[in-house]
Order: sequence, then C-alpha cells, then structure tokens
Amino acid sequence: NMERIAKMIASIRLMETDDDSLYSDWIDRIMQSDPRQNLVYIAVFDSRQRLIAYALNPRDLDVNAEILTPEDEENIVMRLVNGQIAEESWSDFDHVPVEIRFGRSSRGRVDVGFSLIEFNNRARQKLLMNIYILGNAFVVVVILSIFLGRRFTKPLNRLSTAMLAISQGDFSVQVQNRSRDEIGDLARSFNYMTRRLREKAAIDDFSRVLVFSVEHSRLIQMVADRIVDYMGAEQGALFLLEEKGQELFAVSEWGWPGKINEMIRINFTDHRTEYMHRTEPFTSQDVDDDHIFQDILQQLQRQLDFKSIDLVAPLVSQGETIGFVVLAPETDGTGYDPDEKMFLRTLCHQAGMAIRNSFLLLELTEKERIKRELEIARDVQKSLLPNHEPAMNGLNLAGLCVPATEVGGDYYDYFIIDEERIGIAIADVSGKGASAAFYMAEIKGMMTTLANLISSPKELLCHLNKNLNKNPDKRIFTTMVYGVLNVRTREFTFVRAGHNAVIVKRANRPNDIDALIPQGIGLGLVNDAIFREYSEEATIRFDVGDLLFLYTDGISEAMNSRQEEFGEERLYELIAANSVSDTFELQRKVMRSVNEFVHDAKQHDDITMVIAQIV
Repeated sequence: NMERIAKMIASIRLMETDDDSLYSDWIDRIMQSDPRQNLVYIAVFDSRQRLIAYALNPRDLDVNAEILTPEDEENIVMRLVNGQIAEESWSDFDHVPVEIRFGRSSRGRVDVGFSLIEFNNRARQKLLMNIYILGNAFVVVVILSIFLGRRFTKPLNRLSTAMLAISQGDFSVQVQNRSRDEIGDLARSFNYMTRRLREKAAIDDFSRVLVFSVEHSRLIQMVADRIVDYMGAEQGALFLLEEKGQELFAVSEWGWPGKINEMIRINFTDHRTEYMHRTEPFTSQDVDDDHIFQDILQQLQRQLDFKSIDLVAPLVSQGETIGFVVLAPETDGTGYDPDEKMFLRTLCHQAGMAIRNSFLLLELTEKERIKRELEIARDVQKSLLPNHEPAMNGLNLAGLCVPATEVGGDYYDYFIIDEERIGIAIADVSGKGASAAFYMAEIKGMMTTLANLISSPKELLCHLNKNLNKNPDKRIFTTMVYGVLNVRTREFTFVRAGHNAVIVKRANRPNDIDALIPQGIGLGLVNDAIFREYSEEATIRFDVGDLLFLYTDGISEAMNSRQEEFGEERLYELIAANSVSDTFELQRKVMRSVNEFVHDAKQHDDITMVIAQIV
C-alpha cells in the first residue's frame, strides 16, 4: 500500500507543472486522508536530491509536535530518510523510495516512511489468536478422537485441516459432510463461518482497492471484475445510468470475464420510476415488466454469449441509483441465497459511492484543466504582443489588445525590416482557449522569420498559408492584415487575408475616411494556388498627418445588454470625426466609446487595434 502511495505521488509529479506548491497540497491531502494513520512522512526530492516538498505526521515519533518548527520537521524528515533512527525502533519503521522517471531521465524521487507499530501489534495478536484457535482445535480433535473412535476420525481430520487453512488466511476452504449428526452440524456451522469470513475479507479488500483507484474507467471495470468474482458468477456486466435531457439510458462498456467492445446503450426513460429508487438486489421476475432486461440480455448475448440474467443489483449512492450490475448464474449452480444477496448489496453500495466520487473527481479535474488551459493561453497570448512601440523617425505607432474574459486569438506585431521599413500585422484566430493561443504562437514564430526574408506582403502570406494549410483541422483558421510601411516614401503595401477593412484617415479631408477591402481569403482555409489567385496586394500613399487604422472584430461586434453591436458604421464615424494628431489619444477615444456603448455587458471577444500616423 505504501509503495502504491509512493508510485501514485511519483505519477502525479510527472503530470503536474513545476509549481511545487500544488505538489505540496497533494501530499498534505494524502497525509490527511484515511490511510494516514500509518504514514510518518512523505518526502519529495528533485533530480539533484534536494528536498522540495514534504509532509510529516509526528504521531508515532517521540517528539512534541506542538513545539516543532518547519526547520525541525525538515530535519526529522531528512534523518528518517537517511535511516538515522534508534536501533530499538528498526522493526517499527520502514520506508519506500520510488524514483520519478520521465523516459530515461530522472526527475527525482518520492520517499514514503511509515510506522509498523500497528502492523506488528496486529500480527502478534493474530499470531496469538491463531495459536489459541489451533490449540483449541487440537484439543477438540484429540478428545473427540478418543471418545468417538475411528468413526469420526476422518471428518474431524478434515475439519482440523480446514481450520488450519482458515488460520493461515485461506477463507475459501469448505468441509464436505452431509451427515445429520453433530459432526454434520459442526461442518455446516464451520462452512457458514468461513463464508462470512470470506465475505468480510472481500469487503475489506474491495474497500482498499476502491480507495486507491482514481482513473474513472479503470475503477468501473475493476468494480465489475471484483463483484462478479466475489459472487462466484459465471458472467457479469456493469451498467451506469446516464441522463441526456429528458431521456435516461443504461450504458455499459464493462463486462467480465468477457470484455464489451461495442458500447451497449439501452433507453430506460419509460422505466425511470420503477428502477431509479430500487436499492436491493432483485430478479427480473420481481418487476412488473421485465422486457427491458430481455433487451439487455440480447445485447449481452450478442457480444459476450451471456447465458441468462439471474440477479440484478443496483449501484446506490446517497439514496440514488446510479447504475446496476447484472449477474449470470453461479458457477456452482446453487443459486443466490438471501445471505449472498445481502453481501452483494454491501458491495454495490460501496461501489456506488466510489463511482460517484470518481464522477466528482472527473468533473473537478476537468474544471481544473480548463482553468489551467485558460491561464496558459493568457500567458501565451500576452507573450505574443509587443511590450513597447518601436521608435522610427516620421512615424507614430499605438497598438493595444484588451483580452476578453475568455482567451481569444487576437494578435498584433511589428517587424523592423530596416531603417526605413517596418512590417505591421494584425490577426484574429478563430476559436478560443489554449488552441487559439498556441496557433497564434506558431504564426508569430513564422512571421518573425519570414518578415526579414520576404519583402512582398503577398508572397509572405502565401508562404504562411502554405504552412498553416497543413493543419487538418479546418475549423481553426486566421484572418490577417499584413503590410510593409516605408516611412521615406510614405507608402504602405499590404495584403488583407479575409480580415476587417483597412481604414485610412486623411489629414486634409475632415469628417471622411477610406475603408479599403481588397480581396483575400483567410489563412489555412484553401491551398496555395487558390490563396495566391484570390489575394490582392494593394498600396496606399500617405501624406503627413494621415492615419492608418487596423482593428479586429472585437470592436465592431462589441455588444451591449440589449444585444446590439457597436458596428462598423459607428467606428467609421468615430474615426472620421477625429481631429487629434496623437495616436494614443485616438486609441483612448475608441476604447472610451466602446466601453460607454457596452456599459455593463460582458466583453465576449478580444479588442485589438493598431494606429499608425505619418509625422
């Protein structure tokens, strides 16, 4: 068990990030869990054998836990790890080291120390009890042999042998004696006792396995395997009840000893009331309409050659039936008696609780995964954006990206080509989350390389499309405007790959703008030939004071509480009415106008813009 705990911690170490505080929370949680009564410490070392996390349970140590400082605890842990304990305590303590490996490399090791005091005490008690039982059995056998003679020698020998087997932990032993005398009664009582002991051992074993089973599908398959095995059934299968809207289905992928390869899915909607509140094992004859179990049997016969359904046991948790186990007849052909049904009920209630906890853990894990994914995506997206505006004579730049609550894929960037030319890009990746952020990271990497190698914006985007088109998932694509601005000639040559319009505000034309929309297709949607054919490279000539405005649809599609969009026209009118010469002032005006429009409505997309002015 301790080795399993150590391996579980080692595997958690591989799945987690380098955030050691999260890892410390894990081992603290394990130390506070049910098995903690035997745990003395959990220590985690990195690849340099440095202690990076530990948890200590000083209950079995000869120290005052209330006055221990963190330094004292760490010192105690290190001494225990190095085996520095008193000689008289050697038999009462042990530890299990497990190396944390990733491929051929070592990430460190996990060391779990545990107390053997309780174990040794139980072993001594069991030894004394076994000696006591064996002594009494021997006395009984001798006395009965003397008084009853050879007629009873053989059955008593069998009984003695069986008792010896019981004392050694073999609860499967049975005494065969069909006589109706006292020896027969004794044999039947002995068999009843061994059966109850076997069931108790099975329940204890089942409980331990359930505690350390975490992975959802494996847990359910293990439950099916163990219940069928414990009950001595020829075959069995486990079904879970699954609600989809107003409909209820019984779903199974878990059979034993045969495996279910094709998922079985039976509609239980019409039988919701009849079966959802059952808590005791029952047969198909116990219900008013058993045709639903005939359907289940047909499905099982098709895949597992299932003979018949002899018993149905609900899986119950918190008074609710979450599934059921169907069992074929027993291998010995005796049939399930009331005691066996009670045993099955106990197993199924234990299993129901474990499966429900597994569902909750699965849901929590998914929430944590999504939360972590969004955090990663935000970090990635933030790292893609420029941390300052480049300084070039004759040019003022202002770029801004305001992420939405949910991570998107907006991106803008600058590429200094030489003293006179600068590449300007603005893009929007379809979708949200980490996939969009990592897709944009890939684009940034390619853009950084290509901007200094390919002078033509059209050729650059054709090359970019060729690489992005290798992605088989066409649901992810990118719209972009990329152009090269020459501050000496005051010319902006650009290509629009399915993006929003390029807006030009002339200094000598108040209350007017140019919205340029040359043809172009989003990146990653079509092959190179089609993209090249439908991509148009355009050039804009600027004069001093003219403005170039690039943006994403997070501005035009910003929505207020009445589900009204900010719209392209409102943006055009705002820029046309602008008379300021400061690019950052225009940026603030746009953001102020959008925020006033949406008011308290939630932002649902990134807002990104790049403003360039010739000075």
